[in-house]
Amino acid sequence: MNKHPLSFGISVLIIFIIVIVGFTSFFSTIPSGHVGVGSMFGKVKSDIYSEGIHWVNPFLKMTLFDARQKTHKESMGVPSKDQLITEFELSIQYRLIKEKAPYMFKETGTPKEVINVHMIPLLRSQMREIGKSVDKAEQFYDQSVQKRIQEELLSSLLSLAEKGIKVEKLLIREVILPKIITNAVIRKKEAAQAAEKAKEELKKFKVDQERKEAQADAERKAELIEAKKKREVMLIAANAKLEAAKIEAQATLVRAKAEAEAKKQMIEILSLDGFIQLESMQTLRNLQNGNHLIILDSKSTSPLPFLNLNQSQNK
Repeated sequence: MNKHPLSFGISVLIIFIIVIVGFTSFFSTIPSGHVGVGSMFGKVKSDIYSEGIHWVNPFLKMTLFDARQKTHKESMGVPSKDQLITEFELSIQYRLIKEKAPYMFKETGTPKEVINVHMIPLLRSQMREIGKSVDKAEQFYDQSVQKRIQEELLSSLLSLAEKGIKVEKLLIREVILPKIITNAVIRKKEAAQAAEKAKEELKKFKVDQERKEAQADAERKAELIEAKKKREVMLIAANAKLEAAKIEAQATLVRAKAEAEAKKQMIEILSLDGFIQLESMQTLRNLQNGNHLIILDSKSTSPLPFLNLNQSQNK
């Protein structure tokens, strides 16, 4: 009896797949940046498998070790001598040493187990030991202290090379001081800001006072200048009046002298009796015009003694 063609085709396909799978089990591919560690029946091979395709025993179990640079981030509390806890956030850049992959797998296990067993405990332990050398928590903010922590911690982690871990760089990402210190720092900052504000206000007040004093001084000086001007004007006016009075007095004296000289000359020309008679006639004309008062002489028999000038002249 002949076999059915479809059943025969399926059987061939299954056999082909089994052959391909069996054939590929003899090959192992190692990705770029990795190395492979082989183990068979619980025994770890001492040789490593580098990048690429390798012909291997199908019973060999391959474990990959990533040898590329990686970063482990760690957050931990570090006590100082004053018993205050400061939070540190660290970054450790490292890579696994290819040549030590078989040793790491045999002694510790997978790459993750190697990091958890060797690097993390040593990092935390050394960090706490270094923290004990710092007297006060706020000193962790000091750049020199942070630099010392980085150097000492990196130096202690270099010993991990024996375990197959090469630490290349250690960075302090952030330092978070205890709340009691941060609150004190905030209060100190606020006090400093308040003091600075008060200082600026005092400075502004002093400037304003100096401006007012300068303005008052300028006003006083202006008043003094104005008063001095008024005094000078008054002094000039007084001097002018005095000069005018002097000139008037001199003019009066000159007129008086002139009149006296004229009278003297008239007396010399007319004689004293003639001058008196001339003056009497002038007085009568003034009386007739109503320009003078009549003055009575109680010692004279006549109310107008000067009317007897002719009589005294005739005698």
